[in-house]
Amino acid sequence: MAQKAERKTAILMGVIGLLASRGLDGITHRAVDEAAGLPQGSTTYYFPKKTALLLAAADHLADLLGKDCDELQVAFSDITAQKGMTAAIAYVGDEMVRYAEDSKNLFLARIELTVASSRREDLSAVGDKLTAAARRPIAFFLQLVSDGRTDVPVDTCAGLVDGITLMYVTGQGPKPTTDQIKAVLKALL
Repeated sequence: MAQKAERKTAILMGVIGLLASRGLDGITHRAVDEAAGLPQGSTTYYFPKKTALLLAAADHLADLLGKDCDELQVAFSDITAQKGMTAAIAYVGDEMVRYAEDSKNLFLARIELTVASSRREDLSAVGDKLTAAARRPIAFFLQLVSDGRTDVPVDTCAGLVDGITLMYVTGQGPKPTTDQIKAVLKALL
């Protein structure tokens, strides 16, 4: 049973990697088998149709984003309690910059699937799910630093951070900096 779960995870991570490097057109069962280091036919066994494969990869990606968010929230709370809000804000800025560097594949796969969801009816729910997962840590953070205000522009902040990150991961802009992220937050609050 554990081997089956490990193979599924390898397949889904292979899809995420391929989405980031080749885009949606690069997703074939054969390419996923190769990326996952599995024998030919493995992906087809678990996911006979490409749509099922993409939907499962989107769920896996949303779960990964959720785990990242949970870790960020715990660390943010700990730093706030130990060192204060200013240190916690700096931590969030640093983490967003680190994410742009260390998690390019997750970001690019999210963007690729979100764009595909606007064009393909069979993937229509994927965009909302991934957007919600990506905005969750920003909403959490903004609610805390705004003293619980309800008018905080979460979508605007997420859009600005996504734009800065997208420019970087596609080679169109410099690596984001903590100062950029802080400036975005400061301007919105």
